[in-house]
Amino acid sequence: MTTTTLLAWPRVAPGPTPAVRARVEEHGGRFPHRAGLALFTGTADAVATAIDWQQAEQDQPATSLALHVAEVTYRADAPEPACVGLVRALAERGHPGDILATEVVRMLLPAPTPAHWSDDLATSIGEPAQLVHAIRWPRNADAAPITVVVAEDVALIRAGLVSLLRDDGFSVVGEAGDYDSVLATVRATRPRLLITDVRMPPEQGDEGLRAASLLRTEQPGLAVLVLSQSVRASAAANLLTEQTSGLGYLLKERVTALDEFLDAARAVAAGGTVIDPLITDELLARHRNCDQLAALADRERSVLELMAQGLSNSAIADRLTLSARTVESHVRSIMTKLDLWEDPAGNRRVQAVIRWLDQS
Repeated sequence: MTTTTLLAWPRVAPGPTPAVRARVEEHGGRFPHRAGLALFTGTADAVATAIDWQQAEQDQPATSLALHVAEVTYRADAPEPACVGLVRALAERGHPGDILATEVVRMLLPAPTPAHWSDDLATSIGEPAQLVHAIRWPRNADAAPITVVVAEDVALIRAGLVSLLRDDGFSVVGEAGDYDSVLATVRATRPRLLITDVRMPPEQGDEGLRAASLLRTEQPGLAVLVLSQSVRASAAANLLTEQTSGLGYLLKERVTALDEFLDAARAVAAGGTVIDPLITDELLARHRNCDQLAALADRERSVLELMAQGLSNSAIADRLTLSARTVESHVRSIMTKLDLWEDPAGNRRVQAVIRWLDQS
């Protein structure tokens, strides 16, 4: 067996042009008798070929490329080695213009001049799992526009977003109005960016978020900009725990601030993170609540848990075998630690329960 660097692209994608094939051969690569694959003895040569290929076609990128290094003896008459299947699968995950590579490629070539490594992707592939990285290659100023799918069930709003984006130079490659069409459209077009509402048919629940989460698993390089009618900090937090790069979460009212919206779309498509300030404030408030709840003693947490079940002080006293006075003391301590002071509505108990449920 020999150490070989494999360069793969999806079999359904256009293969290398004659000019690119010439570059493969100049870098010492060869094409085996199977589509979608080139083999190199040098990792630097394979990476240089991938960069040359994408730069040559950057006006209309047609394919994604993937790189992997393995000990392999490749024979045309033998079954395809597992490492070849792995690099093919990685190529299928990418978007046109992407160069994806396994961890071993990055270790062998830490500085892929004139490109650079990016940590935008937080994913792995294969068994045992191998980390995946992206190579960001230099593009000309007149590079291809950002491709985007717009998912919004209200036709008038969707049309406005599409018009706004196209006027600013984005390439809108698809539109969707419900959960199933979001999945189908993004899978078919493989855009750089998905802009989606939180609520989508058929249930008008969190279909937009669930579609975005699933698609980012299938297409790790997919950037997502979520639009919400109201502050939903828990939804933003769930997305942020998965992968923070290439993610935006804005209130719909921000769309009226056209420059802010377009800047956010471009930043997210480039791998950045843009979270609406109101949502950030809510996340911070939730964090403070968790800190306050963590300050409660075990007995106080038990009392608060029973309050959340709707029990009165006397019922809590019976359940915990405490005196009524002791329960009242615990309740006062809970209110103090949660910064819940008497108010005209007398709803401190309700607020305490809400905080308990919010962190459960």
